[in-house]
Amino acid sequence: MRTLLRTAAIAVLFALSTLLPAQTTRTVLLEQMTGTWCQYCPYGADEVDSVLSIFSNARALAYHNQDPMATTETHSVQQHLLVTQYPTGTVDRRLWNTGTSLAIALSRGYWRNAVGTRAQVASNMYIGVAGTYHQDTREINATVTLTMLDDYTGEFYLNVVLSEDSLDYTQKKNINNIVYDISPYYHKRVVRNMITGWMGHQLTTSGFTKNQIVTYPFTFTVPSAYKITNCALTVFVTQKVTLTVNGQPQNKSMNIEQAWQERLLSALTTVPVELISFHASQVGGDVQLRWRTARESNNRGWYIQRRNPGEGWTDIGFVDGYGTTNEQQIYEFTDRMVEMDQVIDYRLRQVDFDGTEDVSDVARVFTMATPTTTRLLPNFPNPFNPSTNIMVELAQDAPMTVEIFDMLGRHVQTLAEGMHSAGAHVFEWNGTDANGSPVQSGIFFARMTTPDHSQTIQMQLAK
Repeated sequence: MRTLLRTAAIAVLFALSTLLPAQTTRTVLLEQMTGTWCQYCPYGADEVDSVLSIFSNARALAYHNQDPMATTETHSVQQHLLVTQYPTGTVDRRLWNTGTSLAIALSRGYWRNAVGTRAQVASNMYIGVAGTYHQDTREINATVTLTMLDDYTGEFYLNVVLSEDSLDYTQKKNINNIVYDISPYYHKRVVRNMITGWMGHQLTTSGFTKNQIVTYPFTFTVPSAYKITNCALTVFVTQKVTLTVNGQPQNKSMNIEQAWQERLLSALTTVPVELISFHASQVGGDVQLRWRTARESNNRGWYIQRRNPGEGWTDIGFVDGYGTTNEQQIYEFTDRMVEMDQVIDYRLRQVDFDGTEDVSDVARVFTMATPTTTRLLPNFPNPFNPSTNIMVELAQDAPMTVEIFDMLGRHVQTLAEGMHSAGAHVFEWNGTDANGSPVQSGIFFARMTTPDHSQTIQMQLAK
């Protein structure tokens, strides 16, 4: 242990605070103060693991100091809680009487008894969290709901914290009075960002009334360096109190009334890669798949799957994704192993770099031999918003154009131009003009022209 200020310690603790009547189960928060340079801190981490295994209603965070995982916020918290040595820990940020001194930050030998004391005392406050994590943008959109089961007086703050497990940094460790560098060493519960600031968001200066419900919506974009599957959200409510420590009055937002902690992906609904459209169509003797995304996050790529109805899915190909992007992307894949006069289903199995998967809706194709006539089929869907598909069947190889016109006959967009093979062709129009600008709602016409054939259909864009 690195000692900055020597303190005495004994094994019996007394909490110096008046506890409110019990109403609901308390979640006790153990906040560990640590650092990679601290040779005894690994033993503190082991003790946190032990405490959490004993008390099911205990949770923990780790605030790092003077190492690569430390932040300005974690330093501010440690100063606020009068941390003078490492490793130490606070239990619900209470002031404890160790028998010979008063302390907020306790040596690891006290943690188990302190957590046990607090775990037996229920709380008059209930915390709930609900919302979404958007996989494309890595944005959290959530709301904290506090339900008061009794009256409270005083000044209260809400704290929302994002932590991460399994961060690999070399750790000092004293083993039999010899200090070693331990690598790899995977740090747990590391405070990465205090979303509401190191002091928290002020909820009230006067208190709450029984049955009052308080909500706090928040958004936060998780940095790309954080591994989302290892992240957790912690929410806790503190009360400002006036303390006297070592003869000095301290006015601090300290006492934790209630806490909540869950894995981020367990607590929130995950919004996956945003797939805008997915279509399959026969082109000659092949089937062409085409899909479009609005945004992507950590998208490793797409497995293309095929089946005949009533059979199992088979992977027939893989297309690389664009990783993380906020721009629209268009993908294509051609299935050349196709039999005619068959019903074939296709779907996409999207895979993230962390192994998370999601599957698309099914696109069905009825394969046919080469058409005997050239024609322009009705678009689908119709009316449409934001896009529609226009199918052309060519009886033979031919130059062809497919164009969009408005009601006044003005040219809007060219979807196809040049030589095309015999067979079925599908073209998507996304409701934009030749410059890529969205057009207004209304009636539009699609015209297909070949050297010996011309045909027009009417379409309706309804926004």
